[in-house]
Amino acid sequence: MRQFIFSVKEYLLSKKYILLILGGMIGLLSFFIIYMVNGIDIESLEAIIASFPEGMFDFFGDIEIFSNPYGFWSLEMLSFIWLYAGIYIVYMASSLLSQEVEEKTIDLSLSKPITRYNFLASKITFLYIFIVGTMGIFFLITMGGMAFSSIFLEEGLYFDRLWLTYLNVVLFLGALAMFAKLFSTIFLATRKSMALAVVVLFLMFFLGEFYIYMDASVQWVKYISVFYYFNPAEYLVNSDIPLYIRDLIVLGSINTGLIIASLFIFNKKDIPI
Repeated sequence: MRQFIFSVKEYLLSKKYILLILGGMIGLLSFFIIYMVNGIDIESLEAIIASFPEGMFDFFGDIEIFSNPYGFWSLEMLSFIWLYAGIYIVYMASSLLSQEVEEKTIDLSLSKPITRYNFLASKITFLYIFIVGTMGIFFLITMGGMAFSSIFLEEGLYFDRLWLTYLNVVLFLGALAMFAKLFSTIFLATRKSMALAVVVLFLMFFLGEFYIYMDASVQWVKYISVFYYFNPAEYLVNSDIPLYIRDLIVLGSINTGLIIASLFIFNKKDIPI
């Protein structure tokens, strides 16, 4: 256990500046979006949206979500959090293990008093702490921006919904990271793991977001995408708790299943020394 804690601490110290910079940059982008919302005439925006052809906004949701300050912020920030933070997290998850194999340092790491399970679990634990920390900074800056925003104050400060959404964001990014980690344990090569993880990420994005434009007979593909279980605008604007709980359970199950699969495969894997 001591070696496990030491390993997690070591990973965190090596990435502490990246954690702070990434969280801070996304937070500042969020602050800018909040500032931009203050200059938007919501009533005029609703009138403009209502004039668009029916079905044009199926991708975003109904007019209420698009014209609500929380909905607008969510569409600009959380709908693209996979792009702002997810791709880097996928890269880190892909390289964290395989880099040691490629640099021939894994034999030294495994020679320490630590089991394979604990060795991989320390890397997985670090990834979740990194996600929690990065998104925590982002959400704290966001809260500060909303607290000083006239339009959000007028709408109401729904910080309870915001922090519930934060948990869902962590699990969503965690699922993307665990797909990459699973591929990493299979291939033990950064390029292969990263390439497949990015392909899967974009494939799930298109299946989970654009299924509404597919033929009804193939719309079932939405269920295999983690994006289908990530609906932050619905949580924030409509306070859809049943949907939130469903997504939380599904994303939690996906994370758990991928972690177990990664640990099992790594424990059975022949590692080139």
